[in-house]
Amino acid sequence: MSPKPPSPSSRYRPISRHYRERFGCKVYKISVAVAQSCPNREGMRGMRVCAFCDPWGSAAYEENASLTLREQIRNVRSRLRKRYKAEKFLVYFQAFTTTFQRISRLRALFGEALREADVVGIVVGTRPDCLSPAMVKLLAEFAGRCYLSVELGVQSLDDGQLRFLSRGHDAACSLAAVERLRAYPQIDICAHLMFGLPGETMAQLETTAGVLSAAGVHGVKLHNLHVLRNTALEGRYRAGTFQPIGLEAYSERVCAFLEHLSPEVAVHRLNAVASRWDQLVAPDWAREKMRPTQFILDEMERRDLRQGARFQGGRLPPGAGPVPSMAAIDPGGAGIPAGEIRSFSNE
Repeated sequence: MSPKPPSPSSRYRPISRHYRERFGCKVYKISVAVAQSCPNREGMRGMRVCAFCDPWGSAAYEENASLTLREQIRNVRSRLRKRYKAEKFLVYFQAFTTTFQRISRLRALFGEALREADVVGIVVGTRPDCLSPAMVKLLAEFAGRCYLSVELGVQSLDDGQLRFLSRGHDAACSLAAVERLRAYPQIDICAHLMFGLPGETMAQLETTAGVLSAAGVHGVKLHNLHVLRNTALEGRYRAGTFQPIGLEAYSERVCAFLEHLSPEVAVHRLNAVASRWDQLVAPDWAREKMRPTQFILDEMERRDLRQGARFQGGRLPPGAGPVPSMAAIDPGGAGIPAGEIRSFSNE
């Protein structure tokens, strides 16, 4: 029998609560792969593959690459129904960069997903620099028909750390992407963040929480930076130039971040687990799904911590103007300059 998932109690706002308020029941994500590449893998603007990304581009099920979208949905849906008695689903376009392809193809794929039984919405994984105006309009079009969430690979709001990850975009690009999506209130915005990066400080993460809260994101998804085989990060780990943080240090970072995050923002996850255990190099605790989450919850309980307890400020409404930069909120901090989003065309 599988161990019981840890209970979030009332220490933070889990995504499950957000979904239940929206749909009136528990919903499950069906992860699918329809993209085959991203700007980094194509070497555009001299970019390199992200340091942490494996050959499957974060796909949950690498075998999906050879299946049609309909086959992927039905295969995963049957697994979820059998294991969890699941009834309602969101189709999560997860692998590589979903919006790095033609709009006409994506429109057809989104429509096909929504025609599947018990699918109540769409989740789109993408990068800040792959949201052209035309692409955002497509997302807004479907957000008018169903629940639609964009999971944006922000990773960090420190430009030096983004260069370490070989992301190929800066923090200003991420904030501009949030602003562009925020113009359409029906779109849910989730920011992916990585903790455990070189030079990371508690003050930086606290400021990041404030910036994203003010920007109006609806959710955050937290990821402990871990080393997978066949990645650039593995080479740095083997050479001794990168060492992943331990669970206790990671927990400290999560707690500091959550205390400064708006209590309205849904937390999609507290930590990541390496889904392909045979590909994990380090740290070993990233193999475990529930112990790290429970460790963080226990720490919050022990110290009587709550999401938003030290949050100051509000959220920007749609059309309120530019998203504040790190420099504007914390002049002595990261000092990220204002900038414009540099989108790849999807025409």
